[in-house]
Amino acid sequence: MASLHLQQITECTYLIPSPANIGVYVNDHRAILIDSGNDQDAGRQILKLLKARDWELDLIVNTHSNADHAGGNAFLQQKTGCRIAATALEAAFIQHPVLEPAFLFGGFPMKALQNKFLMAKPSTVTDVIPASGPILATGLEALPLPGHYFEMIGVKTPDNVIFLADSLFSEEILNKYHLIFLYDLQAHFSTLDCLRTLNAAWYVPSHAELTSDITALIDCNIRKIQAILEQIVSWCQPGAMFEELLARLCQTYNITLNSNQYVLIGSTLKSCLAYLTDQGRITPQFADGTLRWEQNVTSGLS
Repeated sequence: MASLHLQQITECTYLIPSPANIGVYVNDHRAILIDSGNDQDAGRQILKLLKARDWELDLIVNTHSNADHAGGNAFLQQKTGCRIAATALEAAFIQHPVLEPAFLFGGFPMKALQNKFLMAKPSTVTDVIPASGPILATGLEALPLPGHYFEMIGVKTPDNVIFLADSLFSEEILNKYHLIFLYDLQAHFSTLDCLRTLNAAWYVPSHAELTSDITALIDCNIRKIQAILEQIVSWCQPGAMFEELLARLCQTYNITLNSNQYVLIGSTLKSCLAYLTDQGRITPQFADGTLRWEQNVTSGLS
């Protein structure tokens, strides 16, 4: 991976730009990480950056359990003995990483899915924290941001910087990949609405640039998701099976499937189908040992 570096945002809050941005909050030469990168190499580089400033790592706060956010945990905990904090559901996945490919696949994951992209090395969550409110005695605050994953949080620092985890993606990523991973679309839309009410000097999405204004980014993310939902609804007239819809998604958005992409795109598609069913846009129809998703023509997307 590319060499990591520290970027100062405010007096005590720093950013380590990376494929999944990493936060650092420093108080009296003691550092708290907000996520830890995607693997051991990221952890090694992070530790080198901290030592160069004579900072001691006390705690990692994981916004959620995806491997690109918790991949450096095991190395850093082994080298420093640091504590790790996460919400209850995310803690289970951090400590038992096989849960992620098992959840995505919907059964025991074949070996092709047991890779570092989907499974960080296990680490010990020493502190299970609520999704909202003070994070231990650190001065940091947890903000609930469900939708992308089970119990994802954002983290606000005392000097008014908010790390937004995977609640927002850059316009470049949306235009390139189109389909972002989503677990609960209703929760995600609610999270996007809540983001409009936040008040901070700086915002750090994990997969977008540091910014002082996230309004345009929120709108961009909503438009992309709504457009994909409308596509899916249109393909359900007169009706389609899951694999047919998956193929249409891949053809429309030029997605090449492999084992990882199959479970990630497939899981998101199922979440879209669940959302559209609950919204009254489509109906699951079982017949002759098959399940077809059929459009309810008279309903509208809300």
